[in-house]
Amino acid sequence: MVSTPFQNAVLSYCTDKRPLHQCGGYAGEMRNARLLVPAILAMAFWATNFVFSPTVIAAVGAIQLTGARWFIALVILVPLALVREKTSVGVVLGEWKIHLVQALMGSVGYTLLLYYALGVSSPVSAAIIVSLNPACIAIAARFILKEQLSTRAVIGFAVSFVGALVVVLGSGALGTFTVSYGDVMVFAATLLWTAYSLLAPRVQTPPMTATAVQSGISAIVMIPIMVIDIALGNSAWLHLGGFDWLAIVWIGLMPSAGAYVLWNISSELIGPTRTGSFLNLIPVFTTVLVIALGGTVTPMQLVGGALVLLGISVANQRAQATKVTLA
Repeated sequence: MVSTPFQNAVLSYCTDKRPLHQCGGYAGEMRNARLLVPAILAMAFWATNFVFSPTVIAAVGAIQLTGARWFIALVILVPLALVREKTSVGVVLGEWKIHLVQALMGSVGYTLLLYYALGVSSPVSAAIIVSLNPACIAIAARFILKEQLSTRAVIGFAVSFVGALVVVLGSGALGTFTVSYGDVMVFAATLLWTAYSLLAPRVQTPPMTATAVQSGISAIVMIPIMVIDIALGNSAWLHLGGFDWLAIVWIGLMPSAGAYVLWNISSELIGPTRTGSFLNLIPVFTTVLVIALGGTVTPMQLVGGALVLLGISVANQRAQATKVTLA
């Protein structure tokens, strides 16, 4: 991994100014633990998107939340991209077609499907199904990009899909097996994100700038869709309560922009592959938040979620070095 000025400044020395490789004992362990904080916070922020969104969706609808999310995210993403990456306009314009396609698939399509699903599906089930992203990306890369998959990866992904199937089929009443169309929409969103991710290696624009550009495109695309939604009778913006406004701002700032910034910082500190391994924490944090806020988690969700996490871990996170922005 190529070192960056930020990485060098943070990683080169122990707290007592000795070179990093001489750090040891308790101090060294604490130092290493602190390096994991950005990754852990990023996953926690993404988890809040699954937990807080259903309430906002019930208030304003999936369309309005999708548009508002990307408009608010620009407040953080644009200044940071300008300051940290200073990408020339020519580089961005040279890839405008791929930015447009990724924006339509990732920021617009994926988010709309996920939010419509969260309107009818459990946040825990949605988070578990979305955690299949690395497996879907790796399998698609095997057939489309001809990348190799190890036997261990195949076994791990198979276990993960069995876990997801347990979650989906167990979404009905106790003792029954049903398929929720909300879970189907989440899986469709996951496949859409897989297609988005397969395009990522072609993008030469620096990551934060690419995300800011695609968020801007998404916000613009959502304007006429939001206007049509309002014209058809959605007047929810006139009747929102204080909690709804707070949740909308949080979703726009933290899961959409803040988590991505933390992801990039973590990738600089510990590498993208190791950062990607923390994606498995999203359903864990989602479950904890749901329980903390008085929600319920079914035994099938716990069993299926455990199988998904086990499978992805066994697969050794092969696909997790791919650029991902979840939730």
